[in-house]
Amino acid sequence: MIRPFLILLISILPAVILASDSTIQILGIGNSFTQNAAQYLPDIIKSSPEVEADIALAVIGGCSLDKHVALAKAHEANPEAGNKYNFFVNRSKIKGGASLQEILQDREWDYITIQQVSTKSYKIETYYPYAGELISYIRQYAPSAEIVIHETWSHSIDSYRFKKWGLHPDDMFARLHAAYGQIGNEYSLRIIPVGTAFQKAKKHPLWNYQPTEMDVSMLSYPEDKENLPDESRSLHRIHFWIKDKQTGNMRVHNDGYHAGKYGEYLGGLVWYEFFFNQDAREITYRPKGFTDEQAISLRKVAHDTILQTNTAEVIPAGAVLFDKESEFVDNP
Repeated sequence: MIRPFLILLISILPAVILASDSTIQILGIGNSFTQNAAQYLPDIIKSSPEVEADIALAVIGGCSLDKHVALAKAHEANPEAGNKYNFFVNRSKIKGGASLQEILQDREWDYITIQQVSTKSYKIETYYPYAGELISYIRQYAPSAEIVIHETWSHSIDSYRFKKWGLHPDDMFARLHAAYGQIGNEYSLRIIPVGTAFQKAKKHPLWNYQPTEMDVSMLSYPEDKENLPDESRSLHRIHFWIKDKQTGNMRVHNDGYHAGKYGEYLGGLVWYEFFFNQDAREITYRPKGFTDEQAISLRKVAHDTILQTNTAEVIPAGAVLFDKESEFVDNP
């Protein structure tokens, strides 16, 4: 026979556990670049006994700041509109077709990240007025969360975007770094320096990928399936096979702006040390296929980037790094 006081204890136990839960809740609002940076983060966290955290994402492919704001406004006007987000927690999909409001109210978030889409990240004029509007919207529905900026990265020297736009990766980084810095300074937001870590890593001999001299258009599938350019020194995923939608045949696709597995690991390490103040060099988790040398190198880059960012000179209040009306026109 179960005594009444035991029944009462069992009934209140879940609430007690929930109230004492110290798991840190992080939400990344963005797109595939957010997914790139968070890809290995749950595994990194699991390998660290000092940290308990859930990594959630509210993402739409290719979503920019202005689109986030437009969807939020549409949902405010009509609850049936603006439900376009995929909601993930620790890589598990919780829901598709969610609204940003719904996700912001899903739990009490400790941190929420925002970012600009890669194609607009280096154009400061595209941040206005949308960054401020998105920040206000987040604060309306998640007032206790700290909003931070996820600094994205430039494309690869071997990306079609470099060839098509005529925009060197170093120039792109300088522009996006200044743009994120200006928004962070204006709204007093901290910045996760993932793009800075990419730039730093590229100076290391292990990660100084150079453009391939191979004419990938001459490769045939399946004969050349394993003969793609060597990208073991690239932080980006550049060349891979896809099915051509028109012909149905397999062809080599050029990307070079999304992170590859090495860039994803670096991004996760930067997020880890940024949020949890734990030394990324002490992480033991190493993704499958990585050598010890590669993993150790990326851990050190992440740690050094955070260390240098924390000791960098603070930008004076009111400083303007870019004119809000400045433009950079892409070459078609």
